[in-house]
Amino acid sequence: MIDSSEEKRRRARAGVLIAFVAVLLVLVVALFFLAFFQFPKILDESIGVELPFEPAPAAIVERPPSPDIVRGTLVFVIDDAGNSLCELEPFLEFPGDLTIAVLPALPDSVEAARRIRAAGKEVFLHQPMEAIGGQDTGPGAIMAGMGRDEIREIINRNLDEIWPVTGMNNHQGSLVTMDEEAMEVILELSRERGIRFLDSRTTNETVAPRVAEQLGMVIGQRDVFIDNIQDRESIMAHINIGLGMAEQRGSSIMIGHAWSSELAPLLLELYADLAELGYSFSSVSSLMESSEKTQDVQENEDIGD
Repeated sequence: MIDSSEEKRRRARAGVLIAFVAVLLVLVVALFFLAFFQFPKILDESIGVELPFEPAPAAIVERPPSPDIVRGTLVFVIDDAGNSLCELEPFLEFPGDLTIAVLPALPDSVEAARRIRAAGKEVFLHQPMEAIGGQDTGPGAIMAGMGRDEIREIINRNLDEIWPVTGMNNHQGSLVTMDEEAMEVILELSRERGIRFLDSRTTNETVAPRVAEQLGMVIGQRDVFIDNIQDRESIMAHINIGLGMAEQRGSSIMIGHAWSSELAPLLLELYADLAELGYSFSSVSSLMESSEKTQDVQENEDIGD
């Protein structure tokens, strides 16, 4: 017969074991509950999202109307048209004003000028001129040392080929634009034909502004070449320089090229945002006409004083 004291000890051990098992079961159930119901929520709160719920769709907020701010006028000039009609086409889709300069005496020169006019853009003659480095200018070029009659004959032939045009700018030309006699002939002919002249400023030594002043003419001058480096980031950086100039001085003239594959898509992408920011778009001739009117007003005010 088992001693009663021994029986009590067995019962006590059994009770402890039962209690331990019960506590263990409670812990297991508690951990199970946390694992499947609370822990994911705690984790997700740490990143601000509760996974059991679908995120609400973003609210559609209408943009407020643009403030009545005028930041400046932008003139984009696209040089070297006439080499390829395929390269030209994307620029013709630009919704704002553009001035597109056509090289003479190329297979596509005449058709390029026709398409530019049909698209409502401004046509310039991109007149080749000799450069200091002796680069190939292409056909229809003005070379250093040419006489007045020869210069006039070449320019008139080039203008007539793609006529009507509203202006002319130099293709290359660092050597010729340093020659006062040559620039006098070129500017006088521009005035005779009723067209504008834009100095592409391929050299800081250009005499075109000084000669124009002597002749009492207003000419345009390039502010920024935007695509000398052929990548989107560089083009955007140079456009930003032009935007800063326009905001400081009222306008800026930026020159790019028809062969620049990144330029046309970028301009199309930027158009709406630039307009909303308060920039306007103009052609070279319209900007110069505005400059002439401003100059006339200032001169009349000076006379009145």
